[in-house]
Amino acid sequence: MPRLLYCCLLLLMTCPVALGATPLPLPLHPLPTAEQLRRHTVFYVGEVPAATLAEAMSPGARFRPLIERKPDLSPGGRWLRLELHNNSSQPSRWLLNLGVPDIQRLEAYQISRAQTEQLVSLRPDSRFTDRSVPSRMLAVPVSLAAGEAATLYLHYRIHGDTPLQLALQEPAEFAQTLGLGNLFNGVLVGVLLALLGFALLQYRALRREAYRYYALMLLFVVLFLLQIEGYNFALLWPGAGQWNQYAPAVLVVAVHLTHILFTTSLFKLNLSFPTLYRGYQAYAVLLLLGLGAFLGADLAWPLLLVSLLFMPLPVWVGVQVWRRQLPAAGHFLAGAISLAVFMNVLFSFGVSGVWSWPGVNVFVYPKLGYLLEAVLFALALGQQLHSLSQRHEAALRHRLEEAEQLARAEADKHLALQAAQQQQLQLAAAGHDLSQPLSSIRFALAALRAQAGNEAATQHIDKALDYTESLLQSLMAEAKAGFASRQQGLNLEDLLVQAHTRHQHAAERKGLYLRYFPSSATIAGSGLVLTRILDNLVGNAVRYTERGEILLGVRRRPLGLEIQVLDTGPGFDTSLQKQLLAPFEQTGTLAAERQGHGLGLHIVQALCEQSGYQLSIRSVRGRGSVFGVLIPY
Repeated sequence: MPRLLYCCLLLLMTCPVALGATPLPLPLHPLPTAEQLRRHTVFYVGEVPAATLAEAMSPGARFRPLIERKPDLSPGGRWLRLELHNNSSQPSRWLLNLGVPDIQRLEAYQISRAQTEQLVSLRPDSRFTDRSVPSRMLAVPVSLAAGEAATLYLHYRIHGDTPLQLALQEPAEFAQTLGLGNLFNGVLVGVLLALLGFALLQYRALRREAYRYYALMLLFVVLFLLQIEGYNFALLWPGAGQWNQYAPAVLVVAVHLTHILFTTSLFKLNLSFPTLYRGYQAYAVLLLLGLGAFLGADLAWPLLLVSLLFMPLPVWVGVQVWRRQLPAAGHFLAGAISLAVFMNVLFSFGVSGVWSWPGVNVFVYPKLGYLLEAVLFALALGQQLHSLSQRHEAALRHRLEEAEQLARAEADKHLALQAAQQQQLQLAAAGHDLSQPLSSIRFALAALRAQAGNEAATQHIDKALDYTESLLQSLMAEAKAGFASRQQGLNLEDLLVQAHTRHQHAAERKGLYLRYFPSSATIAGSGLVLTRILDNLVGNAVRYTERGEILLGVRRRPLGLEIQVLDTGPGFDTSLQKQLLAPFEQTGTLAAERQGHGLGLHIVQALCEQSGYQLSIRSVRGRGSVFGVLIPY
């Protein structure tokens, strides 16, 4: 029997709500919690949509508790009803915080003492100043006299049927809530802007596309977060209500597109993962089609569906690059998972009304997701840069070793050629000296032939002498030809023209005038060594010269020919010359030094020392520098 009575009592308590009867008014002292307010609010579930307040208030109107709410994307919008009672002895004013920054349409009515008062009336094109409460988050003012009871009716429509985060607050508490939100959002945006500044500096120094797309992605993330917190409508376009309705979708599409560009550039998907690259291309097309449906036909579900499809792509890319053990793969995968969980799952489900964590505002999810993703992606960029720097440094050291080996090989070759030339000269001299006694023998042989008359013996000796003289003449001719070929020098103008051609494009891109002065001089030397010397000197001149010109030329000196590279760059103190000639050393005062590695002058000095050349450096700070390579005659 007690159990039966308990069930009957429970049935009687739930029947009024189920049948559409008005529940007891919610007392406002003390203020109810958000959960109490939500449980007390009911929503319209009539079979025929209610277009007007009179229809929502009709005797046959049926309402259900808000906790039973299901997603509804119909164009008619929703009706909410809330019974309130000021159970104090003083008149009071409250603000019903809706927990959203903007809304397509909102009508709020207060009915008390048989009187109806419209509290809010907002349309898609309403301006920011049309709000009853001028704040970045929407709120409805509620005023009740002492002991007064009232019924609130809210008729609203919002993109994706985002559930309202209802909270009844006093004006001071509402202002405090906004203030705490401003503080949190300021810290969040400050971190993102700091990462954006870091990315821009790295892009300026390294010119890597991944940093540019990362910075662009962060910019749109910041704008999106400011949009869903109501700052953009309040500060950037307060008079553009219609655009403010479109802005969240446009910004989130921009975030996804720049995310695609960043990922593609970071891992070179078009080369290393062509299938994933084509998947990203297909997704970009679907994303733009979803945005077109939203802007053209006011359909939010295609864009929401496409946004959910984005979830597996970055995660799958992260898994693939992690399996290949590429640099930055671990941090990228963690960032992609963070974005998928917070933005593409929790936020999308919360905005669409499918599911939301109790007591948590759905707009917290994208903040956490984008913050974690931005930090992890920054770590991924840093890790990849560190790995690339290590590989690049190893390549530079290998390049330095090759330059030193080349210099030693050229020096050994030069010494070997000199030794061979000396041997040939010695053989030629010996042949020349032997030709004189052979001539004497031939004269003596003629005398013997006249006296003895032994023609056969003299002919045999004569043939032997002819053969010996032919061998000596051949040896001298070969020595003469070899000596002449080694004395045939390099045309210096050809070297200058080739260096000018290789570096002209880089100079033109910086607005520099690169020219050479014609020269007819020739030298005996290695074209490979001189080419490497010129490339390093001209490359440095182009890198560090910001305006003006660079001149290549040859000057005759008492001890040899000097190849010169003159520039109008920043110059430097000559006391730093010893430091600049050391490997991996720079002045540390020029921004352009980030593009170099401090090896060029060291390589030039090593090649000059091994080849017997003399390197000279003259520079005046603020006026330019002259680098000369003296090649002895």
